[in-house]
Amino acid sequence: MTRRPLLALSTAAAAAALILTACTGGTDGPTAAPSASADAATDAATEGTTASTGELTPLTVGLTYVPDIQFSPFYLADSLGYYRDAGLDVTLRHHGANEGLFTAIEQGQEDVVVASGDEVLTERAAGGTLTQVATLYDTSPVALIAPADGGITTAADLRGKTIGVPGEYGATYLGLLVLLDEAGLTPSDVTIQSIGYTQTTALLTKQVDAVMGYLNGDAVRIEAGGMAVTTLEPGRLVGVGIAVPDAVLESDPDAVWAFVTATLQGVAAVEDDPEGAVEVAADGYIPGMTSQAKTDALAVLQATIPLLSTTGETDPDEWDAMAQAMLAAGMITSVPDGGFTNP
Repeated sequence: MTRRPLLALSTAAAAAALILTACTGGTDGPTAAPSASADAATDAATEGTTASTGELTPLTVGLTYVPDIQFSPFYLADSLGYYRDAGLDVTLRHHGANEGLFTAIEQGQEDVVVASGDEVLTERAAGGTLTQVATLYDTSPVALIAPADGGITTAADLRGKTIGVPGEYGATYLGLLVLLDEAGLTPSDVTIQSIGYTQTTALLTKQVDAVMGYLNGDAVRIEAGGMAVTTLEPGRLVGVGIAVPDAVLESDPDAVWAFVTATLQGVAAVEDDPEGAVEVAADGYIPGMTSQAKTDALAVLQATIPLLSTTGETDPDEWDAMAQAMLAAGMITSVPDGGFTNP
């Protein structure tokens, strides 16, 4: 994982704030953030509600589905004032469970959406115009999760096993296909069972031998349920990132890169103070968090931090490898041009 020293990041932050306020664009890379304490967040949020938005560029950001601690870099960038300092008036919008991932952005109701690399590539291969402008994970959190005592230590051990997946789509299914391919296996060598988003229950109750899920979510919950686990991480996957329509990138690149830079400040803030990040989320972004929910959220953040990127860069070789894996799996019929660009 590539990281800059915090001192260097802090220096870059000061420079970036001046550059972005002058509206010359945010292409200088990551910057650091002060501790994400609840008091600092409250002060920034209060200041934000009283400041004029007349000179700010509005951006609506789709965070998908329901409020969740996984979106804490965006929550912190908002509450600590990084977006406003970058000249942006950002609205964070959760889609809810009944809305498609790209429905709002395709209808022009959103300017930015959070999505994984395979989702962006699928949309583009179907004729869409999304481009991933930042990747927020150095390492994809997708993994196969199995009981530590279940005899699965390598992908080759999956032969004859029953593996639970949310469905035969998306990053988790692609991750399984990649793991099988790396071991010289095919889907016919295993039993693939669609279980919806019930990975924790399915594995704890031994309905399946392993599940495809996320290191910073499912694996954390399964271990909290009392089961020690082994995880296998597939290569050739590009993690969750920030995507925008080509038209938005072409019409206002300064705003797009300012948003990316400010969000990377939010990433640095989460890394610097995960406990404070949980408090910020509980205070203004995730309603009704109980003490136990905060404890669980902190565990998720602590598992997430080692995976995060402070550069936002997408590895071209990883993108190409993912595209070829998706093509081989029949998830796309051709590899489209473009799909990502780097800060």
